[in-house]
Amino acid sequence: MTDGNLAISHDESDGVEIVRLEGDVDLTNAELVREAVDATRSESVVLDLTDVTFLDSMAISTFDGGRRRLASEQRSLVVVSPPDTPSAWTFRVTGRHGDVCESLEDALLSALGRHAHT
Repeated sequence: MTDGNLAISHDESDGVEIVRLEGDVDLTNAELVREAVDATRSESVVLDLTDVTFLDSMAISTFDGGRRRLASEQRSLVVVSPPDTPSAWTFRVTGRHGDVCESLEDALLSALGRHAHT
């Protein structure tokens, strides 16, 4: 799925769905991100922001909403935001950097660990 400034793709690894975002994530396309997360069905979902070039506070609010929705279904959402990326900067300045994994590998391990405990 692409909206001009944002491309969204889906992948899977060991039963964990991966939603990858590439480009700018902001007020104009946050709803597309919400829809992509809501369309997942696995117990654990990874939202990969490695290739995000811009992230605003509306996007972080969207991620939080997705995390809450999945948790209400006994599912989990793990966010990937590597250091020195625009998304990591936004998480740091909003005080949310503790809510993310620094690599896809760490996120998959976290997601699989959460899945094993459910």
